[in-house]
Amino acid sequence: MLPEHHPGDTAHPDRAGDRPPAADPGADLVIGVGARRGATAGEILTLIDDALRVLAVAPTAVLALATVTHRQHDPGLRAAAAHHGWPLLAHPPARLATIPVTHPSAAAQRALGIPGVAETACMIPLDGPGLPAPTLIMPKRASRRATVAVARHHGAPSPPSITVGQPLDTP
Repeated sequence: MLPEHHPGDTAHPDRAGDRPPAADPGADLVIGVGARRGATAGEILTLIDDALRVLAVAPTAVLALATVTHRQHDPGLRAAAAHHGWPLLAHPPARLATIPVTHPSAAAQRALGIPGVAETACMIPLDGPGLPAPTLIMPKRASRRATVAVARHHGAPSPPSITVGQPLDTP
């Protein structure tokens, strides 16, 4: 069952024949998501909706959700990505550990031995030679079982170059 429609969403993907809108050609945001076991799509989508509202951007400005490989098959995360038609990128903990964080997470440190998931996952550069480093534009925001952060990827590849539904396992 897909999550309920949330304020600020522009599509109702649970209605027959409807699809989320495609990303804008200038889409350049990646939302990092950290989730504890049991985090629901609704909880994750509420955090995402709040972040997009604060940033005053539409869901079509988002290229992808990103997380740690340990959570790439999490039903809540996958449903949240599917709700908007965003790909879910997954990065191994060793790769996330290379990204400095502004707000370390004790939970991520205990569970994975890394300083955070949401902030680090959104800051992993997308493929593309010579692209500038992403900029964290919203530090992590947390609910009871989920965390989101948002980064802008200047000069990001156009959305068709990111394969929807295929996790990205970076070395």
